[in-house]
Amino acid sequence: MKTTFEFNQEFGTAKELFCKNFNKLHLSVHPDFSGIQLCYVWAFQSIKADLSIFVSQPELRVWKDPNIDGYRVANNIHMYLYLLNTTPQNIKLQVHSFPRDVEKIKLLKQQASSEFLKFLSSFHHDLNKLNPERLQGLINMHISSKVILNLNKENSFKPHCTISLDLLAKLLKFTRNQLNHRNKIIKQQRRNVLDQLEQTDEIVQQLLNHPDFAISPDQLWK
Repeated sequence: MKTTFEFNQEFGTAKELFCKNFNKLHLSVHPDFSGIQLCYVWAFQSIKADLSIFVSQPELRVWKDPNIDGYRVANNIHMYLYLLNTTPQNIKLQVHSFPRDVEKIKLLKQQASSEFLKFLSSFHHDLNKLNPERLQGLINMHISSKVILNLNKENSFKPHCTISLDLLAKLLKFTRNQLNHRNKIIKQQRRNVLDQLEQTDEIVQQLLNHPDFAISPDQLWK
């Protein structure tokens, strides 16, 4: 992960802004980074830790995009998500101009992706609150393929651009068998729900047993 000096070299020196009311900030995740935010949301569900450690440094790096009002978050998304639930009164913002160059945006996504994978591996997770298949899919969809490729090169001889269940298990401090077992439990739980609905709901019976069945608005509102 880059130091502050290197980061400022790549994206320009940040302007410091002190905010006394976090709630009044027009702040949200930049649209180009909403996928990485979703990865964090799913990761947060299983973390076994007191995330108040983030408050020890109430500072957030934000971005000004000339095409969007307010401030946008593109990295340090874990800090932003935590602050949404704690709403601190005082916070220091490091304000950058959002890059217009495509390569710079790609570099910023790589930085945000590296931060996410480091965040994921920095905490212990509750296996019973984890959805490995969903998390794996989100990572392969939204996290920089270059960052995943580099991680694969460090951990195996297979230069893949996607994260395997083995590598995900290593990051989460579980075994592949544990994640496989958890996936099977989730699938069985879903199957049980569908079986119950199939027995009691006529529309669900039609959907499961007749592929060409189309639901009408009248049926939905019964």
